[in-house]
Amino acid sequence: MHIALIQFAGQPTPDYQKIASELRNRRHIVWLGTQNTAGHLAWYDGERIVATQRGPKRLPDGLCRMNILRWFLRRFVYIDFILRIRKFLRQSRPEIIQINPANLLFFWALPLFMPNQIFFVLDFRQIGERDTTHFIGRLKNRLWNWRRKFYSKCIFQRACFLHKAGARIVLGNEWSKWGSVVPLGVDLSFLVYSYSTVAILKKKMVRFLYLGSISKIRQLEKILFASQRLLSVSSKFEVVFMGNDKSQGFYNNLVNKLGLTSIAKILAPVKYEDVPKVVSDFDVALAYVPDQPADWQYQPTLKVLEYRAIGMPIIATDNKPNAELIEDGVNGILIQNSVEGLTEGMLYFMKNPEVLKHFKANAIKMRKGKTWSQVAEMYEQRVYYKACKQSVK
Repeated sequence: MHIALIQFAGQPTPDYQKIASELRNRRHIVWLGTQNTAGHLAWYDGERIVATQRGPKRLPDGLCRMNILRWFLRRFVYIDFILRIRKFLRQSRPEIIQINPANLLFFWALPLFMPNQIFFVLDFRQIGERDTTHFIGRLKNRLWNWRRKFYSKCIFQRACFLHKAGARIVLGNEWSKWGSVVPLGVDLSFLVYSYSTVAILKKKMVRFLYLGSISKIRQLEKILFASQRLLSVSSKFEVVFMGNDKSQGFYNNLVNKLGLTSIAKILAPVKYEDVPKVVSDFDVALAYVPDQPADWQYQPTLKVLEYRAIGMPIIATDNKPNAELIEDGVNGILIQNSVEGLTEGMLYFMKNPEVLKHFKANAIKMRKGKTWSQVAEMYEQRVYYKACKQSVK
């Protein structure tokens, strides 16, 4: 089977690379289309580049002050981009084309008037709901709700989701008529990594880890505010943020302003293959998910899946995807989205080393996760083979 996976994002999703590799292991021809640093769409067959489509032309800087003209020209260059992608797909004729559109304009035009032998899959890696606290945000979400439902039912032959909750948000209770759920996977290295828990009893402090992008949209200041409250009770803890700092130093400055330099650190990300070893050096993982953007409440977080796979006790926001991975009071605790919730959760593990040891032992016994190989098989069985059967009919 010839499969084309297309992702449009400023930072390409690593799971598409994993899925493509595993599908090739299952003897499929898989081309992965992803935008390079120059903004062009490069097609990879493994390490080999098959073809490249020039990305949208950059608009002259002088247009930045001409809002209306910029609005029209930006759409014009994206239409041109889409037409060039369509031409390539029509010529190469993959049987399955799976698209993760992110913020790409006019992605919905790719399936229009294409050969019936090509099966188009719309892949919702994020649902797309944003700020719902203001009228304009709610209005935009309603419009997007209608559009994504229309795209899923009328333009694409199938829609894929990471969780049933997301599928219901988009397609309603009868989502299975138009959609399929294929979860995120974890790297096998998380499931097979071996380490000892003896060191927990010897530690004089509890080490908390937040792993992921460090950006203001994630509202990480709540973790710092909770840490400030805890510092008035005990200094025998450490909070480490590890990831790409997209806040332009905002959180480093906040650490200094709140007087948390003795217990809070912001570190650079580590290589993906080193994550299991790095995570195992900590005691408790922080999986805080803010209320906004709203779609983060409907989709599972890859880091939570990885924490569960490696056997790490977790403090996590109480939403449906997290509640399926974390048994409250057993391998972690579920908290409310607030400074108070974070404070109580962190203090819970600081009170008694035996509590932490108990949770750690449970978390290790409960290690589980879908590997990328299993995820590739699920796409194959739940989506691609069904597509082929429909094409034959």
